[in-house]
Amino acid sequence: MITSFLHIEVAIALVIAFALGYLVRGTGHQKSHSPPHHSPEEIETALARVPETKWAEINQAIEDRHKLHAIKLLRDASGLGLRESKEAIEAHMQSRHRMRG
Repeated sequence: MITSFLHIEVAIALVIAFALGYLVRGTGHQKSHSPPHHSPEEIETALARVPETKWAEINQAIEDRHKLHAIKLLRDASGLGLRESKEAIEAHMQSRHRMRG
């Protein structure tokens, strides 16, 4: 009877150890959610490759006050990451505002 309790205690200890290890380390199969960082030259090149028709669509989204949609359009067209696309759209919005003002 004592040995059966020892087996249960060992099994519980192993399960706890496995669970703690899993929580601390993870599965090891996780993808990195960090997008690759692009140099300013790479960003400029990516933005230059965006077709004029896509820029017209992006500008329309900005005019319609759909900033998130404009970011998504630029991200899809350029291959840039979310942060880079957001910063590019914000810079584009500022330059458009300066040109009008």
